[in-house]
Amino acid sequence: MKKPSNTAFYLSIGLLALFVLVMIFGTWLKPHGISPEDKINMLQYQDIDGKTRYRIPPFAPNGTFLLGTDHRGFDILSLLLNGLKYTLGTALALTLLRFAAALPWGLWSGMTGRMHKLLSSLQWATAAVPAFVFLYPPLAGMYFGLRLDQVEKADPHNKLLFSVTFVILVTVIGVSPLAHQIADRTRYYSGKMFIEASRLMGGSFLHRTRRHIVPSMRNEMLFLFLSEFMQVLFLLGQLAVFHIVLGGTETIGDDDAGYRITLTTSGEWLSMIAYGSRYIRLHPWIILSAGACFAALFLSLQFFLSQLKRRYGEERQLM
Repeated sequence: MKKPSNTAFYLSIGLLALFVLVMIFGTWLKPHGISPEDKINMLQYQDIDGKTRYRIPPFAPNGTFLLGTDHRGFDILSLLLNGLKYTLGTALALTLLRFAAALPWGLWSGMTGRMHKLLSSLQWATAAVPAFVFLYPPLAGMYFGLRLDQVEKADPHNKLLFSVTFVILVTVIGVSPLAHQIADRTRYYSGKMFIEASRLMGGSFLHRTRRHIVPSMRNEMLFLFLSEFMQVLFLLGQLAVFHIVLGGTETIGDDDAGYRITLTTSGEWLSMIAYGSRYIRLHPWIILSAGACFAALFLSLQFFLSQLKRRYGEERQLM
């Protein structure tokens, strides 16, 4: 058997560690401030012929702002460095909620054999069609129907209602496929001789699950968790392209000014994608910067997961 490449494995760890460091220290690494006093309304400069001219943001990438700025004059790089922790935190919280519901359900169904047909039917119904197709119509209907795109005028109760609905729908849509995978693996291990021996010796359901099933599945649980985390992240990215994001935004401009622009206050990556996608033709550096960072994060996670599976399969235990 060919030995897995150590170089690729350590490279995947290094890439993941880089994002973790940015998540932790990004707030202190950003080259420019992103507070209200750092807004740039106008820049004065002299043309070649000596005439004084003025420019308003957003500014294209230059020596001062390497990735350009948004409509407030905030540095895109600084926003991205500051916002990664919010993106990963949101995806992690939703993944944990999915696992909190799917893990006990899958273990119980796999050990007892009950509700197997129901779980299979739910898994087929939710996995046959991309989750985005299920989620976008109700979320878009709520988001735009409640006028949440007009941040300053939105009712706080409507914001809370949308946030709760968003979390519930994104969580629920992924529970049955995840529980089905856990149930299948639990059923596989519950047929092993050492599990049957534990049952004959009087081991309870909880004892067999806690002492035998879960330890046997710990590698697979880690792989499932990382895979589910990536699925949640990708789903949130799809929704962001269509301007469906959770809070943390502000609006500049109004109807009297003839324009209304919704921007992220923290630099959260999904909100950056939603904002940049509106100006892909006028100011392409915004969506290119946010999209490239998001793609790099997703591909790094995928690379790390593939290397982890190659290095720690059934033959070797990770933990």
